[in-house]
Formats: sequence, C-alpha cells, structure tokens
Amino acid sequence: MADVRAAVEALLDEVPESSRPAPQARPDVPRPELATAPLSAADLWTAVGHAAPADALFVTEAGSNEVPITSYVRPGAALSHMSAVGGGLGFGLPAAVGAQLGAPERPVIALMGDGSMHYAITSLWTAAHYKIPVTVVVSSNDEYGVLKQFADIENAAAVPGLDLPQLNIVSTAASYGVDAHEATDTDQVAKLLGEGVADRGRPTLVNVRTNRVKKIAPRLT
Repeated sequence: MADVRAAVEALLDEVPESSRPAPQARPDVPRPELATAPLSAADLWTAVGHAAPADALFVTEAGSNEVPITSYVRPGAALSHMSAVGGGLGFGLPAAVGAQLGAPERPVIALMGDGSMHYAITSLWTAAHYKIPVTVVVSSNDEYGVLKQFADIENAAAVPGLDLPQLNIVSTAASYGVDAHEATDTDQVAKLLGEGVADRGRPTLVNVRTNRVKKIAPRLT
C-alpha cells in the first residue's frame, strides 16, 4: 500500500517501456430496462449510473455490491469516487455528509448497503438537522452479504448473526428527519434519485430491495 503518485514515480525508472497495445476501453453500460424489486445488483446500479448527473461525487460502502458498483456506475469526472476499500464499517454515511459539506456545488450520492449504513446511521440526523442535501441510495438485501461471501471463502459454515431481517430503513431515516422513500422498480429508482439530487434544501434517502448475494465458488486446493 502506498501513495499512488509516489509509488508510480519510484517505479518509473525500474520498468522498461512496454510494446503491448493499450487495453480496449470498457464497453458502455447498457441502458437500464424496467425491473421490479427485489432488483439484481446490475439492475439497481445501472439505473443509478444512468440517472446520476455527470458531476456527481459518489461515496460507496456497500459490501457485496462494491464490485457491481464499479461496473455499472461510471463517474464522469476525476475525484468522483470515495471508498474506504475495506477493513472497517461505518465510513460511508459520515464521509458522504462530509463530502457534501466540502463540495457544496456538487451532488453527493452515497451508495450504501443496509448493513454497513447502520454503523453510523446517526449521520442522517446530522444531514437533516443542518440541511445537508446528500442523497443516499440503499441496497437492502436483509443480510451482511459480504461477510457471507467471506465465510464461503474460508469454508466457515453457518456463521451466526449475518441475517438482518425486518429492518425498516425508510421509517428509520424518516425518524431522523430525512426525506425517505421506497423504490419498487428501476424507473422509481431513477425518478427518486433525480428528485433527491435536485432538492438542495434537505437530504434524501432511497431504499431499494435487492436480491441476496450468491455464494462464491469454493477455492481450488
């Protein structure tokens, strides 16, 4: 792990010039098709990626959704994606609130998992109380999906405490004073996200029911 610029500058003299052709550009994200909840990760983040404005600043803490997010949400400018990479929980919501304070001219969109957001959910009160217009999209699959994936990788069967049934994120967010909504299809995701970004007087939360994560194929031994 290193500072990116310092590492690249240190390595330049050690790496010979390559004759390989440049890799092809990634294909464009397809236009979203209408799908109803529970949504796949691809459907949810495709809808978000197409509905978000080009100057959006994304803050992500969505566990098992992090890889799909990078596939389907393409920031339109530099310095437009903040993430803690991994290792701890609770970064996303306060970071999004702070990012909106630090870049008030840009729409900040937090892409969250239902498990990770609860580690610092009181950030919603801060956003509502101080009228910080951050927009939050929550992928709700009623589980700690990424920890279940880790359990599969480690061959740890029946790890307890990884299911999160009956969380009512909309009601919780509303109790903190946030303009909170449940989106039941991809069209609603796009509509509510657009309305949230346009409202510069208060925070908005859009909760979306999503499919549970698939098991990871076991590693070869």
